[in-house]
Amino acid sequence: MLGVAQDKMVETPCTFVSMKRILLILVIILTSGTAGFLYYLGLFSPLTPLEGTEGGYLLGGVYHTGPYEEIGPAFSKVQSMADSMGILTETMVGCYFDNPKEIEADSLHSFVGVVLATGEEMNTPGNMDYGALSLYAIGKGEAIMVDFPRKNDLSMIIGAIRVYPFLTKEAEARGFEVGEVYEIYSEDNIRYVFQAFPVAQDSTGLEWELEASEPY
Repeated sequence: MLGVAQDKMVETPCTFVSMKRILLILVIILTSGTAGFLYYLGLFSPLTPLEGTEGGYLLGGVYHTGPYEEIGPAFSKVQSMADSMGILTETMVGCYFDNPKEIEADSLHSFVGVVLATGEEMNTPGNMDYGALSLYAIGKGEAIMVDFPRKNDLSMIIGAIRVYPFLTKEAEARGFEVGEVYEIYSEDNIRYVFQAFPVAQDSTGLEWELEASEPY
């Protein structure tokens, strides 16, 4: 009887305290790890509004119709097409034409493209055959912007959730009329842009004029 009793674990108040401490430590570790990861993704990064001129891009890419959160395959498709033509994909742009608060998700229009030319070069895209890539031009214009750290695809989701309400409030507070909404993706940064309607420009002679305007 004595041998059996000695093999059993004796539960004392100290045992419960030790277990509580272990559980508490585990909770702290998990919470700290999660918080640290979310901080890494930019959930707690300060948002700073920037004001200046943006745009002046000729993009080559594809149009997308449907929920904005389902635009991912369009990015992969454009990157694959551009790579096959030797076009650099270091910088990509997502243009979002409709307000998801006003338009049904299945009817939202957007465009994903790589930057083919900037500034004055937009007017002379050259003789290169861009194949199945559609062309879309973003003229220069005044804009309010926010730069957000890009760590992975989750950063893009967190950035959209945080930045769009912030930029909307900024635009309303400034009386800023938004003409175009787009995101510029570089290796480690996402620039969210609310741009005013660009100043009317003479587009005479632009080879891509018809393709690049009024896509819908």
